[in-house]
Amino acid sequence: MRSINFLSIAIAAMVMLSGCSTRVADLTVASTKNFNTQSGALTSGKRVEGTDRIAVVLIPLGTPSIETAIDNAIESDRCAVGLSDVVLSNKFFVFLVGYVELNVKGNLILDSSQPGCGGTAPSAYAPQRQAPAAQKPATPYSTREQQIQRLQQQNLPYEEYQRRYKEIMGE
Repeated sequence: MRSINFLSIAIAAMVMLSGCSTRVADLTVASTKNFNTQSGALTSGKRVEGTDRIAVVLIPLGTPSIETAIDNAIESDRCAVGLSDVVLSNKFFVFLVGYVELNVKGNLILDSSQPGCGGTAPSAYAPQRQAPAAQKPATPYSTREQQIQRLQQQNLPYEEYQRRYKEIMGE
């Protein structure tokens, strides 16, 4: 009889001390940043994880945020703008005290067109070459950079902007 009581207490203690993890969602893309999904400068990066955790002391002391968890994952790389193949899960352990946690796992979406990310921005290691004066175009805006700056100042629909941008870039 005594062994049955001990066994019941041991099982009850194990149940109370165990935590639980639940898969909340599977998403194709998740981001808290604004970025152009049509950009040709997007690449996939390494798999990362982000979390947001709150403490529980008899009651939860707040609510974990999905946005914070995604931001924590994205900010692991300064060129990242989002996550792909995302798994969102909820984990908790509570017995008078404990925690509630949101986990986000996904592959980084890297945007190489951002400044300092190896895209169109000049590299510090690449020598800067200047075109000879005879090869400069005879337009009022002699360089591509000036033409693009003027294009950005105009309030054009996206499709028209893309068409003119491709003309300037010679694509």
